[in-house]
Amino acid sequence: MDISSARYSGDMEINCDYIGMLEDRGCGCFAVCDGSLSGLNGDKVSELVIDSVLSDFKNTSDITRDTISGYFKNADEKLWDLTHASKNNGEEKTYEASAAVVLTDGNCVISGHLGNCRMYYLSENYLQYITPDHSLAYLAHSKGEFRFPGIRKSSERRKLTAYLGADPMCGAETIDPIAVRSGDAVLICTDGFWEKITERQVEKTLKRSKSSSEWLRKMIRIVKKNEPEDSYSAITIIF
Repeated sequence: MDISSARYSGDMEINCDYIGMLEDRGCGCFAVCDGSLSGLNGDKVSELVIDSVLSDFKNTSDITRDTISGYFKNADEKLWDLTHASKNNGEEKTYEASAAVVLTDGNCVISGHLGNCRMYYLSENYLQYITPDHSLAYLAHSKGEFRFPGIRKSSERRKLTAYLGADPMCGAETIDPIAVRSGDAVLICTDGFWEKITERQVEKTLKRSKSSSEWLRKMIRIVKKNEPEDSYSAITIIF
């Protein structure tokens, strides 16, 4: 696997994104998270989620949907422990985040997500799958109110319908394993990243790149050119 990553603040004083990558016993865990600014600083929320996921992966590096669901459940419980502690102290803080996680053994890929962090899967330089956002904007798209590219322009793209730290807790949305072929690629990113690059640009930059780092650099140039206000982070993998 050829792997690269990047994390930028955009115009934000606090970078609420966090990324994590770990390879162990022939398997890999790759995750991005965007934390809420309420409660702890958003960067601490997202760091807590990523640390929880990677810690679980060290203990159970199985590539299954149940495994990835368990990672999300454990991270969710840690955020809820913070929320309950703040309430016991007479505070009204909440600890919320979006996240996307990919597990792979090089032969198959499984992903899970909550919120509006995304996983893109590409084969032969074309998009085969994008995780559906848990947002009001995505719901409007699914009802036919506008086409998929319209999500990034919708004022409701950050109004989430499911996320880590929600009350009641939300189960992660996972996918069936995708069989990997040589040259297949994965992009995992926060909303600050995908809002500033089109699906066609994701495909074109991959086609014109010889490595995951080159692919990521080309996409970042596009994101920066579109003047991102939010933090933006991404992980690229080419098999």
